[in-house]
Amino acid sequence: MFSFGLGLFMSFWQPKSVLQLLLLGFLIVVAPLGLAIMHTVQTLGDLSEKNRAVTAKVISLNRQGQGLQRDLLDLERRGRQYQALKNDELLDLFQREREMILVKLNELELLVEKSPSVLAQLRQQLVSLEPGRQNPDVLIEQFSQVADARFAASEWLKDEVDFRITAHAQESDRIKDSLLLMVLLMVLATLSLMLFFGYWINRPIQNIVEKIERLGHGDLGKAITVSGPQEIRDVGLQLEWLRSRLDKIDQQKLQFLRHMSHELKTPLANLREGSDLLAEEVLGGLTRQQQEVVTIVQRNSIELQRLIENLLDYTHLSDQVLNPEPVIITELASALLQNYRMSIESKGLRMTTQLDDSEIMVDKQKLKVALDNLISNAVNYTPENGEIEITGGIDRGLLDLSVANSGSAIPEQEREHLFKPFYQGSSVRRGPIKGSGIGLSVAQESIEAQGGSLQLVDHASLAVCFRLICPLQEQ
Repeated sequence: MFSFGLGLFMSFWQPKSVLQLLLLGFLIVVAPLGLAIMHTVQTLGDLSEKNRAVTAKVISLNRQGQGLQRDLLDLERRGRQYQALKNDELLDLFQREREMILVKLNELELLVEKSPSVLAQLRQQLVSLEPGRQNPDVLIEQFSQVADARFAASEWLKDEVDFRITAHAQESDRIKDSLLLMVLLMVLATLSLMLFFGYWINRPIQNIVEKIERLGHGDLGKAITVSGPQEIRDVGLQLEWLRSRLDKIDQQKLQFLRHMSHELKTPLANLREGSDLLAEEVLGGLTRQQQEVVTIVQRNSIELQRLIENLLDYTHLSDQVLNPEPVIITELASALLQNYRMSIESKGLRMTTQLDDSEIMVDKQKLKVALDNLISNAVNYTPENGEIEITGGIDRGLLDLSVANSGSAIPEQEREHLFKPFYQGSSVRRGPIKGSGIGLSVAQESIEAQGGSLQLVDHASLAVCFRLICPLQEQ
């Protein structure tokens, strides 16, 4: 309950600095222990006073009891002396000693707070003693009764002392147990407060760490707000300024890529049209060497067009809208492979294709982008006279495709970075144009936008294999 109230207070009050928060936390954490110490000191002081009072009363009871016993023996001796000598002075002395004993009985009764029956009986017997008026036999019988009463009073006095000592010991044990319980509760409260303030102090710092990690992963869309002491909030404001700057730079980068891609597509289209006209010998016949040059221009222009389209696709990765349409995988794969026919033939690659020819419903453009990048990756990284294998089909409402190629395996330390934008691995690209490093990133984003996945997996015989899993969509 206390921690809840403290948490509610801290939610409305914000310290001005980390030092202020630390000092406040220290004071609040130490407060239960301070209260426990003060209560313990006060309790021990009260117990000490009570111990002195009980000790003094026990000593007084012992002294009164012992004195009473002596006085009663002296009184009995004085009465017997008077009976033997019949001296009036002895009678007066007997009367005075009896009055003194009665006074001591009154003091003893006041000391025990509640007069027991043995003291009342002893008083009655003392009052009835009259050595001058009673015969010796009766007086001896009375003194015998006084002796019995004296013995009973002595036993009662011992019991009274033992009772007071025992009661005081039990009270001391009870206080000790209550102090131990209080100390245990205070220790638990202190530990709870330590954990609470540890969390309260660490939370803003952990929040900043999370914001920095979010910036590191490229999440720039959400504004950064950090609560806590003023110093921490100032750091949060600087992080928000950094986020806005990074977001602005990222938007400028995407805008630059879009503009550059569109600017490059127009002259590239003219270049491809011109190379196609030369290849078709519309302007006249070509020699063998000229035909080879035209083929090289066509092949490189196709690869350059694919790289430009990758840049365009990368700038639109945030567009998650799906446009499902019927697709026949065999036709899509054949159309894409036709673009790489010249590269495949020039490198002498062996192609193996095993695909389901049924019609499926997927986002054709996104699937085409992903499959095109996987085929391009395989063609460019497969050595001459190597092998490429494309297999797949429909399994329980999922499109399962694999594109594998021979060559060098991807090192283990590079696999976790393989799908990051603009990452260039150590594998040697054998295509005519160096890649941009965004092909696999674009392919993965295109498949994940449809709820699927793209992963690097092991193959039974080939070095590299990418597995594409895409859920089928509804029309």
